[in-house]
Amino acid sequence: MTIITLIKELVEEVLDAEDKFFDDIRNFPEYEEAVNQASQKFASRFLGSSLTAADEMIRQSGIRKKDYNIQRRDDRSLISTVGDISFTHTLFRNKQTGEYKYLLDELLKLPEHERLTTMAEAKILNEAEVYSYQHAAESLSTKDETITKTTVMNKVHAIEEVIPQDEPLPEEEKKQVEFLHIEADEDHIHRQKDGKENGCMIGKLIYLFEGKEDVCTGRRRLIETHYFSGLYPGSEMNGQLWDEVEEYIKNHYDQEYLKKVYISGDGGGWIKSGVDHIYKGVFVADRFHLMKYINRVSNLEINKKKTEKTKGRFYKYIYKNQLTAAKKFLTRIGNRTGRSDITEDVAVYFENNWDALQKAFHDKNVYGCSAEGHVSNVLSDRMSSRPMGWSEIGCDRMCKLRCFVRNNGREKVVDLVKYRREKELEQSLPATGTDGMVDSMQRKEYTKAQREAYTYIERLQATLGYTSTVRKTLSIREQIGNL
Repeated sequence: MTIITLIKELVEEVLDAEDKFFDDIRNFPEYEEAVNQASQKFASRFLGSSLTAADEMIRQSGIRKKDYNIQRRDDRSLISTVGDISFTHTLFRNKQTGEYKYLLDELLKLPEHERLTTMAEAKILNEAEVYSYQHAAESLSTKDETITKTTVMNKVHAIEEVIPQDEPLPEEEKKQVEFLHIEADEDHIHRQKDGKENGCMIGKLIYLFEGKEDVCTGRRRLIETHYFSGLYPGSEMNGQLWDEVEEYIKNHYDQEYLKKVYISGDGGGWIKSGVDHIYKGVFVADRFHLMKYINRVSNLEINKKKTEKTKGRFYKYIYKNQLTAAKKFLTRIGNRTGRSDITEDVAVYFENNWDALQKAFHDKNVYGCSAEGHVSNVLSDRMSSRPMGWSEIGCDRMCKLRCFVRNNGREKVVDLVKYRREKELEQSLPATGTDGMVDSMQRKEYTKAQREAYTYIERLQATLGYTSTVRKTLSIREQIGNL
């Protein structure tokens, strides 16, 4: 189908919708929908026409004729962001190896059984990152194909386990900062197995930033934040997570200029292990979790006045570095209230994190930790705040996807799809030398033919002219007169 035919159909549909609109201006919603449908119909047909033209260029290519024989032409359809695309692609046979290839598909980086365009897949991933799989499935319009929530789930699962990081910066371009800050926490996400919930998984979240700046009164913003997340179960996988963080720092910062990398968290073993992987890493206790421990034991007191006094004593012991006094005080509270189980838990927390608590109180470069809020926003908001269950692979990939969006922006999800498809093609297909298959002369000839289509638009404008304008004016006057 030529572009002139496509433009003619588009213009006819839009003008027909416009005629109906001017007959009754109250029908503007219907007019808007009709123009939108006509535009999408034109876009999908135009894309299909361009792909068919590209396939024809490959058929006529001298490079193709040298290495491949034509076997047959087949029809193929794809779901795109503007609707279904139909096009023709040619099956070729390699003269030397005897292998059969759709060379157009390979140039497009299009796997054999793929039903979605790259942009369409990126769209449903962006939707699934925020909403349910079902909502994401309904975000694409298609007539001849079916998109189910299982389709969306499979696309989420297909995200590469290791998402590639940016290329390392040249040494002279790496940032020079004295301090970096890392905060870490976890989300407990329901596991689904055989259709039923089966315990919880730990979704780990780490984010790195350079500092904090004031946005307005009482509000601060993290500077140059970068997120890392996933399941990473076990000590070996946990080490891999921290190695990814270290690799990012190495690629973007001058590590010799760095003085310290503060690692803050609730004192969990997986968080503390970060100091073994991060160059110049120092663990600092999270004051938020400290407050939770102190509140837990202080609330054992019989009245509010006593509770506040007990809190003050604990903070005083920590500030003055009096661990022994704090432990004795805990023992007395446990004996008096009969809740030694609680006081012993707090004592263990103090014992294991005392040095880190001292840094939190006395190092002026340490910020308060906001990990709880970040876990809620990055992970819980999609993964655990509503009743739902996740498979292990789905949970891990969704954690990674939500971090990727925050690190790179929604428009970059298409790069994630491209990377996945290239990896898939590398594993299933050897290189076939399709580079240069469509030469510059062919492209110029095709472009010239497309440019000639614009003369049709000029002729069309001349035919509309005066008569159409007069008819619309009369219609408007009649409707105003009826008000």
